[in-house]
Amino acid sequence: MTTSRFYIMRHGETVYNAARRLQSNHIHTPLTRLGCEQATQMGQALRRELGERPRVVLHVSETGRALQTAALIAEELGIDWFAASRTADLKEIDMGSWCERSYDDVEAEHGPIVIADHLLRPAPDGEDYPAIAARLESWIERTGDDGQDHIVVMHGISSRVLRGIMAGYPAHPDHGVPIAPSLVQGSIALIKDGAECVLHGAERGTEHA
Repeated sequence: MTTSRFYIMRHGETVYNAARRLQSNHIHTPLTRLGCEQATQMGQALRRELGERPRVVLHVSETGRALQTAALIAEELGIDWFAASRTADLKEIDMGSWCERSYDDVEAEHGPIVIADHLLRPAPDGEDYPAIAARLESWIERTGDDGQDHIVVMHGISSRVLRGIMAGYPAHPDHGVPIAPSLVQGSIALIKDGAECVLHGAERGTEHA
């Protein structure tokens, strides 16, 4: 339970997303035109929620796609992108030697990598879900509960683990850590008092709100 409010979102669509390639945390893949529109719409949704130039703390994954998304959000809100707290703790799942390869090529060699509920199967030399949870729990502990509004720009899989932890979802039966439902790109999840609601966008498989 926290008195702070956390607005957690995925970065916008990238060229790698559009081409169905697994992204690395080291290569700064740019947003597509759609990705830029998604980021702008997230910023507009936050402006409707928080007003112009709100007093917020901006946290961003140390990846180009998240930083570009955060820049467009910051522009809509009128807040300082340069004041953002940038951290690798918010990075995406590390898919090891599968990074930068197409989904089709990896699946031809190793079988399905997108498993139930839109999760990724960890690569043999990559990061598993408990490892993601450990770095995110460290970030939560450092961030603390200061009663402020926090905007968090990160990634699909890692944001599901963060939301799972912060909103008290049950541990996943196969992966052993809390994992929240999948949201479409361009969605914002609000977590307050240990509960989650979708502020903007929708869960996967539902109509986009």
